[in-house]
Amino acid sequence: MKFRNVLRIALGHLALYCFVVCYVFAGAWVFHQLEGENETELHDKQREYAMNLKKDVIAKLATTENVAEINEHLRMFLRNISNLHISLDNYLIFNEPTQIVPKRWTFPSSVLFSFTILTTIGYGNVTPHTQQCKVFLMIYGAFGIPLFLITIADLGRFSKTAIMALVQKVSKRELKKQSDEHLLREIAEVLLVAGLFVVFIAIGSAVIPLWENQLTYFDSVYFSYMSLTTIGLGDIVPRRMDFLLPTLIYITIGLWLTTALVEQLADVFRLVHYAGRQVTNVKGITVWLGGRRLSMGGLISTVCRRVGMSDNLINQINWDRTVIDALDGKMPPTLPIFPWHFTDFLEHDPPLIDLSIDLDQMDGSFYCSKPLSAKKQRRASQMSAPAISWMRPQEEARILDADGTFPNIDA
Repeated sequence: MKFRNVLRIALGHLALYCFVVCYVFAGAWVFHQLEGENETELHDKQREYAMNLKKDVIAKLATTENVAEINEHLRMFLRNISNLHISLDNYLIFNEPTQIVPKRWTFPSSVLFSFTILTTIGYGNVTPHTQQCKVFLMIYGAFGIPLFLITIADLGRFSKTAIMALVQKVSKRELKKQSDEHLLREIAEVLLVAGLFVVFIAIGSAVIPLWENQLTYFDSVYFSYMSLTTIGLGDIVPRRMDFLLPTLIYITIGLWLTTALVEQLADVFRLVHYAGRQVTNVKGITVWLGGRRLSMGGLISTVCRRVGMSDNLINQINWDRTVIDALDGKMPPTLPIFPWHFTDFLEHDPPLIDLSIDLDQMDGSFYCSKPLSAKKQRRASQMSAPAISWMRPQEEARILDADGTFPNIDA
């Protein structure tokens, strides 16, 4: 049963991860379709326009020997070429009619583009030009960015839990957080996750230059930091599309650690923010349990009723003070399940028996005024209090017969 429950929970998370992967590839396919054909037409137009500018400037330079005019013609030519937003490599290829400009919107580059959109890295080395692609990009990011952030946060929480479990196993003791050591413990956990983050970048930066040959170790560290913190200036981007998969896996794992580090820092800042504050309105606090949101008041009432406590007794307890004492390690005073004063109990709480029944007319048997169904009997047995006498001798004496014995109901 436990294995099936774990498998059911794991399948839900795996379904989320698989959906995000499919979402990335689906978006890459759409971007490739919208921009791929347009890129070929764009290169043809750029080639024709660049060749016309070249012929025009050559013709103007041939008609003058004035240095100022020559400089002006060259300045205008460079300005017009710059407005085309083409690289020097592409311009040199335009001068060769038999050569074809390599496409930037290949499917692997589209996958990288989709990944950088969802992670908000946004290198900027590839950008859409068609209006249809720009509209799709805004819609795609509006749904994909929250989806990916939720997925990374989920993975980051698992990573943090796994790291703490590993530390607990290595140290052979439970990581208890006492009130006086809570802040120090959180800071130690932050330093641990930060250390793993630094080690991960150091190792990954030594591996990336194996396929990105143009990068030095420092450039690789710089690229890793800019990518894992989602700054993404775009001055250094992945160029080997045949090694795109290991690069994306490296960035994804780094984002897990980044999220875990941010969550750990948030815990420290939360401790600092609430330092010195007293707990108030415990029943109004909302918590998440088992994927459901409920108030502490409802949780307290449900648990107390489960063990047989009455509503009157529940309301008499100062829950704010009880929680504060529990956080300080103080044991609250014990209270009986039922009030000692039986009369006060009957006045404020529903009686355990139906007092309106005439016991003399029951023919030696005792039933409730209305028989309960099987379902209600099971629920009543679950919610009823244990059959234990909590009365003091004073209260017992009030219901004794004249001879000092309990009345015989069946007589």
